[in-house]
Amino acid sequence: MNDIRQKLPILTKVAFGIGSMGEIVFLGMFNTFISIYYNQAIGLSNSLIGTAIMLAILGDAISDPIVGMISDRWRSRLGRRHPFLFAAPIPLAISLYLIFSPPEMLSGGATGNPNQTGLFIWLMCWTVLARLFLTLYTIPHFALGGELTKDANDRSKLFSINSVFGYASGALFAFTAWGFFLAGESVLADGTIVPKHLDASAYGPVVMTACSIVLISIFLSAVGTKNRISHLSKPPEGQERLSLTGFYKDLLGALKNPNYAFIMVGYFFLMISVGMNETLQVFVYTYFWELPPEKIRWFGLATVPAIILGAALSPLLMKRFERKFVVLGGLLALIIFVQLPIDLRLLGLMPANESEMLMPLLVASVMCAALGFAIGLVAILSMLGDISDQNELFTGLRQEGLIFSARAFFAKASNSAGHFIAGISLDLFIVLPFEAVPGEVDSDVVWRLGVMSGPIMAAAALVSLAFYVRYRLTRAEHNRILDELSTKQVPEEVDAQSGT
Repeated sequence: MNDIRQKLPILTKVAFGIGSMGEIVFLGMFNTFISIYYNQAIGLSNSLIGTAIMLAILGDAISDPIVGMISDRWRSRLGRRHPFLFAAPIPLAISLYLIFSPPEMLSGGATGNPNQTGLFIWLMCWTVLARLFLTLYTIPHFALGGELTKDANDRSKLFSINSVFGYASGALFAFTAWGFFLAGESVLADGTIVPKHLDASAYGPVVMTACSIVLISIFLSAVGTKNRISHLSKPPEGQERLSLTGFYKDLLGALKNPNYAFIMVGYFFLMISVGMNETLQVFVYTYFWELPPEKIRWFGLATVPAIILGAALSPLLMKRFERKFVVLGGLLALIIFVQLPIDLRLLGLMPANESEMLMPLLVASVMCAALGFAIGLVAILSMLGDISDQNELFTGLRQEGLIFSARAFFAKASNSAGHFIAGISLDLFIVLPFEAVPGEVDSDVVWRLGVMSGPIMAAAALVSLAFYVRYRLTRAEHNRILDELSTKQVPEEVDAQSGT
């Protein structure tokens, strides 16, 4: 008889974690550079950029549950998840390359007059496709993590390793992008000297590097976990065919679990704040703190030890405390430290931009935020795995794909709203001009950028904590669920061995 709490080999855990590198590097390019590239380097309106990103992420949110349920039902010699892991990386890498390679006739080229409508359509189409191909990978990948092991501690370690690989590699990539590919200054056609990340022609090498990492890491993860296919759950016989009615039925069925509903609503408010931060952060570094790329690169590197420590601490904390309290503590630290320096500057309590004390304080704040984020994320992913077990007991179905994808649906729907709000605010509230030069932007514009990136951004994130605190699936209850699942599996395995 197979023990459903059987521990995973370390090589399988590492292979699973390697796959997160491709996702995080893609998201690093998407979240960090798209807005500054299209707005300041090419000249597309921030409102149109925010709209394109919102539509892409909304499309992604809609496709997430559908891909999740398709993978839950998929039958092949490669199992339910691996066909998607092998299919996604090539079109994902191609789409990422084309996002940062708009035709010269649209970007303006030598004329310097970008086609706003044409650029918007180009950006929207390729971001929609890129996010769709990302979904084809990430949802089956997370669902695979939910079913590779049912042991609570082993599952925590699996997602901890996944977080370490993903966010550490993302931070190292950011350090390389800012410190090597985009380091220094460029001279534009009109003779203006600007930081290199404001020059569209500087992005080719960093984009090709990102595409290569996406391809290699996802394929390595798919190959490295392929030997576990025979140990994974299979779709039940006689399951009703996928339909629009079935889609909403399964989605609403999952949300009837109050623990899952609390996680979803909490994620909704948290991701509004995250979406705003993803759009505004590079503008804050460039115009609020007036940092050159050589200094911006250190934020990515500084997060590596914090993320590793947070991901390693999270399973240890979950052994001592309930998962809910680990999530609350981690997210509270994230919310406080991600915007604390901005709030202090608005109050006149931070050193001037020319001060040698500024960078150490900013780096320390980023590290504390990354530590809290890693602790909270590992705990949330572990909670979702526990809920998959609870739903299996209630319904008899393993639906990790639905569980993880519906969570992504709510997260991305609100995240897209955050990007849209940030894009609109850059045009209408902050009023950042095209081709703005750091250090020469009006002080009122800089102040408004700080208000939007500090207290306003943090408000929605604080609301999420009120829902996470209502999560009720305890460690003792989860152990009881696993015991019941074990006893249910015994008769099936005995009958299979006896041939009856």
